[in-house]
Amino acid sequence: MREVLRRFKPRLRGQSIHSLLILSFVIVALLPVTVLGVKSYYAAWDNVWQEIREKHQSLAENLAAPISQYLDDRRMAISQLREKVERVGLDDPRQTALTLGQGLDYLSGFRAVFLIDDHLRIVSQASSYSVYGHDVSHLDIGPERYLDSLFRSGQTFVSPVVMNPYTNRTTILIGTLLDRRSRDGHQLLLVGELKIDDIEALRRSIHFGAEGHAAIVDNLGRVIAHPNPEWMSTYVKDLSGLSVVKKMMAGGTGVTEFYSPFKQADMVAGYTTVPKVGWGVMVPQPKAEVMAQIERIRDEQLLWAAVAVLLALVFSLSLARWITRPIDRLAEAGQRLHENDFNSELPELGRGAPRELQQLAANLGGAVAELVESRKALGRLNDSLQVRVDEATQELRKSNQQLQHLAESDHLTGLANRRHFEQRLAHLASRRQADGQSICLLLLDVDRFKAINDNYGHAAGDEVLIQIARLLRENLRASDLPARYAGDEFVVLMRADLATGRARARQLRQAIDDFHFEFEGETLHATVSIGLVSWDSLDRTRRPDELLHQVDEAMYEAKNEGRNRVAEVAARRSAL
Repeated sequence: MREVLRRFKPRLRGQSIHSLLILSFVIVALLPVTVLGVKSYYAAWDNVWQEIREKHQSLAENLAAPISQYLDDRRMAISQLREKVERVGLDDPRQTALTLGQGLDYLSGFRAVFLIDDHLRIVSQASSYSVYGHDVSHLDIGPERYLDSLFRSGQTFVSPVVMNPYTNRTTILIGTLLDRRSRDGHQLLLVGELKIDDIEALRRSIHFGAEGHAAIVDNLGRVIAHPNPEWMSTYVKDLSGLSVVKKMMAGGTGVTEFYSPFKQADMVAGYTTVPKVGWGVMVPQPKAEVMAQIERIRDEQLLWAAVAVLLALVFSLSLARWITRPIDRLAEAGQRLHENDFNSELPELGRGAPRELQQLAANLGGAVAELVESRKALGRLNDSLQVRVDEATQELRKSNQQLQHLAESDHLTGLANRRHFEQRLAHLASRRQADGQSICLLLLDVDRFKAINDNYGHAAGDEVLIQIARLLRENLRASDLPARYAGDEFVVLMRADLATGRARARQLRQAIDDFHFEFEGETLHATVSIGLVSWDSLDRTRRPDELLHQVDEAMYEAKNEGRNRVAEVAARRSAL
């Protein structure tokens, strides 16, 4: 700084007071405004980046939850259809085809189901689209050999994105191996084709800004749902080369930047991975939109700086003239004194003419006042920005709460879903030795529910499930957790001993038996078979999956005993 002043000082010599005053006021106004503008710019960038991290990553994580629930429901549905096919038998092809068709009508989320043997030959099929005019003898989905791996593993899992040979559109399959073989000794595989439109609907629910969107890829980086319709219909689009997709395929979660070939622009994206299947969910937004917010703040800062400098320039011109005019008059008078041999008189400056030092101090005070006003204006600008950030954050939190509710609730009955129930059960199991309280578990299955659907329609069946859910809420304590377990099955988790659980189960059975279910002017009657199991707090050997298995056995015992009753299994105490 001293070196700069040393070099600049000779240039100031010989300048007029008028010029020095104007220069001084411009510098005094410009430097603080510039420093404050730079600090505000970087503070705004930090705030916007924090908002991106909170919003984009949270949106990706909350979108992954309903996708995971959707796939869990489809796995359960295909497994239920497999059990039904095995119960009906495989000796009658017409009956097998009828069972597949009924399953396709009953199970939501599937476009087609195929029963194929270990040579990929189609034994039977049912679909919501026409396959006439195609070779329907084999289900050939390309070189991935996904179906062969299903025969080898014997597990139920989801395929990557493949091409449907009949519709020439991308699709996703869920396959499960049958325990029974065909009449000629071949292994059989039940394959369901998912409706990708359901996943696309979840993706479309995420939109923000001008170009912000969501995208979903499978565990190989292939497009499942994307704003570009060609990438999810006419051919399999592979995005595994993108850096953000590589991070999702590795199971990562976070916020990153990458170049989008779709938008042909740099993007900022929050990303995460869907559990179990390894799908990736990302929520990108063009970086240019983010930079536009920063540039708006920068432009506002520059505008305020220009206004401050302009005001300082106008003010300094007037002030310099006010100060230097008396000095010039004195200088002219002094010159005249010298020329006239001191026979001239000094002019009267008047009481309005300021003293030099007093006037300099007054104008420096004016400059400080101007600077304070600029700071206040800048503070009001920052406060306005903070209000907008707070409002956006509040809206984001509200959206996150709604997504969390959707992830934990059953869409038909409003009760907790199976995933939320199993999490609560595992949590109580981990605490049972600490709090010393027993757990009771009830499994309710609607008797002859298929007959209600067949006689009155699925809408009537749904209404029965909704009213049973209402009866559960009315007859249970606030601390009890009722949930829809699967189809026409409900489950109740209670922190109570066996006697209390037995009384509650009988109360629920009687309440449902006495209730008159109303649908379109008709009165329906429905009963439930209830399985009951109690978990003693001293039992340290039992696991939650054992409880679920035993309560399922108890429920089937109630069915076998004639339905509309309660059957129980009491857990044995282990020696301490």
